[in-house]
Amino acid sequence: MHANNQRVLLICSVGGTPEPIAAAIRHWRPARLVFLSSEQTRASIKTALDALTAAGDPTIPPGCTDQTLLRDPQDLQQTLGDLRPLDQHVRSWQQRGEGYDVVVDFTGGTKVMSAALALVARRWKCTFAYVGGQERNRNGVGVVVSGRETQFSQFNPWDALGYQAVEEAVAVFNHGGYAAAAALLDQAVRGADDAAVKRELSTLKAVIDAYAAWDRFDHKEAAQRFADALKNRNDLFALFPHEYPSLIARLERHRDHVRGLSPGNEPKLEWVIDLVQNARRRSAEQRLDDAVARLYRAIEALAQVVLREKHGILNTRAVTLDQLPQTLRDEWASRARDGRTFMLGLQDAYRVLRELADPVGQCFDDARLAAAEGSPLVARNNSILAHGFQPVGENAYKQLHDAAKRLLQALGADVPEDTGEVDSWSLPAPGRRLGPSAGAG
Repeated sequence: MHANNQRVLLICSVGGTPEPIAAAIRHWRPARLVFLSSEQTRASIKTALDALTAAGDPTIPPGCTDQTLLRDPQDLQQTLGDLRPLDQHVRSWQQRGEGYDVVVDFTGGTKVMSAALALVARRWKCTFAYVGGQERNRNGVGVVVSGRETQFSQFNPWDALGYQAVEEAVAVFNHGGYAAAAALLDQAVRGADDAAVKRELSTLKAVIDAYAAWDRFDHKEAAQRFADALKNRNDLFALFPHEYPSLIARLERHRDHVRGLSPGNEPKLEWVIDLVQNARRRSAEQRLDDAVARLYRAIEALAQVVLREKHGILNTRAVTLDQLPQTLRDEWASRARDGRTFMLGLQDAYRVLRELADPVGQCFDDARLAAAEGSPLVARNNSILAHGFQPVGENAYKQLHDAAKRLLQALGADVPEDTGEVDSWSLPAPGRRLGPSAGAG
């Protein structure tokens, strides 16, 4: 941003001397001004504006200045509250369009005022500025000599404080807020000006987007986003230098894993395990109805996998009588559509497996999933996401989760625990700041 920009909103803290105010206005020549002053310092505003007029400098158009009076400039908590309306000022200004810039000058006022203004403004896309001096009295350690003011420290806080967005996004992500974490980083990317910071934030967002896509079963998109992040892996070194090797290795394994889950119309064991792990994440969020719905589908899909891969029944939606064990052909003959095919529901599929003496079918019975009463599948059927209006309880979830694990084990599947490799989605704590000097080289 350059001086003489006629679309600048200047937010200026006010101290006991008018010179810093005049210097800031002279440098930025804002279209609109917001002064932040205490009762004791507000007189400096008029003195500064009068001095600019007397010197023939450009003046602020009538009606284009606002004042925020700080009730106690020594009370940080109260001052933060007094500054809160600035969010709306900034939002309204920047919504006018591209190039409507905001400059925050925290030169004047108490240390509390400067600290509060910096804390509030760090959320905005803006320029921080400070009026210093080329000459000070008292042998260089006193106040700036009048007329020797100069502009210092022009930077965008998003460039300097981008790591805070990273820390917040990682914390939200690790608590299962994938979309919220991505939104935090998206805001940070748009706010930053420094190309290196933008790139590092964007790479981390690609990682989070990959997991978010995986969580919603969009495995193709997840694989692409993992690949995007790994293509810029040095940016991840800048954010996670201490955990970099293990993080990259894990991202590569997860990329390869979701590639194996990508499109196909036939059931497979990897899908079943993925559904069980997805259910665990929903349970961790206390979304038990969603968790049980996923477990129900996992148990149903597991039967389809076993029938397909071990017994040659390729499609449970179109089963012929001659594909059934002899013990079921006469019993179910009347159910065939047009006398030829019929569909196997979940209970039917496991009945077939039991009649085929498959251990998975026997495990289904042992887990009481076939019982007319007391089966944890009943809780799913009564759920508001299925056929009823009863919310699922923690006990029903645990019973169904344990049953799903037992069925997988009966098939001989390696079932990851809750802290297993594919379930390990959490990101490490960031290790250093962002920026040009933070890369791996």
